Amino acid sequence: MATARRERYRKQTREEAKAVALAQLAESGTSGISVNAIAKAMGMTGPALYRYFASRDELLTELITDTYRDLAETLALAVADAAPADRFRTMARALRDWAKRQPDRYLLLYGTPVPGYHAPPETTEIAAGLMRTILDACSTVGDAGGAAARGATAGGAQPLTELEAELARQLEGAGPWAPGEEPGGELKGRALRTWTRLHGVISLDVQGQFTGMGFDPSVLFEAEIDALVRGG
Repeated sequence: MATARRERYRKQTREEAKAVALAQLAESGTSGISVNAIAKAMGMTGPALYRYFASRDELLTELITDTYRDLAETLALAVADAAPADRFRTMARALRDWAKRQPDRYLLLYGTPVPGYHAPPETTEIAAGLMRTILDACSTVGDAGGAAARGATAGGAQPLTELEAELARQLEGAGPWAPGEEPGGELKGRALRTWTRLHGVISLDVQGQFTGMGFDPSVLFEAEIDALVRGG
């Protein structure tokens, strides 16, 4: 019984420390996360909190892992009930909505890397699961129903450009990106272009880079979705 009580207290303390760390992240970015400052905010000493997290990097790993899981679950739930023809747009919009709701957590994953921090294997495994969702969503556009949208003929999908074909060749032998069936180079290329273009708009948006430019960033994002669906 005493062991169970200690374990509950340990879990509560770790969760409280992560909540304080997220508040520090919102205020000062990743460089502002300090185990000693977290301990002070919790009414503890630094050495006492180090009994729960051996280092700042261990705490960062917990935050990153939790954030990846939350994003992965958000995207998976968003596309679970979507019709195949809607899956790509649903995934893209869910990604932007998640980032806009919690920009600090988004930038923890996709912002400036933390100096000296190296993500352990468990975080890359979760990120691979996230890529699986993106690959599956991308498989529903282009060849699967997107050919007509790209102006293809009845004979099939619009041919790849020379550079798209070269990228597909390179990605064919790039090794596994995600759990499950390994996609071909063309689908990997489509997913890679999707990932970079959507994150490009989202990253600029959450950092306020469009402020004062006189347009609605959501319209730009939707335009990028349309272009990706058309294969542009």
